[in-house]
Amino acid sequence: MVIKWSPLAIQSLEEVYDFYLAQADATIAHRIITEIRQETRYLLIFPTIGSVHEQNGKATMYRYVIKHHHKILYTIKKNCILIAYVWDTRRDPKTLAKILKQQINKEV
Repeated sequence: MVIKWSPLAIQSLEEVYDFYLAQADATIAHRIITEIRQETRYLLIFPTIGSVHEQNGKATMYRYVIKHHHKILYTIKKNCILIAYVWDTRRDPKTLAKILKQQINKEV
């Protein structure tokens, strides 16, 4: 099994980097990104370690793990773990619901 990052997940990780670059500096931004990426390695050993992501009280196809203020959303596919999105938990959850809905529609 391997870990794959969706284009949306890569974009969201870049946004996290840009945020910390503006708020702190390149060293801290790089450390945060590295720690988020390293957190996903545990999924290779324990793919179901993450909690099931719920929306409006209903389970979705996503699971998640938390690192710092970031929810790492992923799905377990046949041959890989697909990182779908990295979400800053300090943002409005309604926005996350819209993003995930768009992502599901692209996959279908």
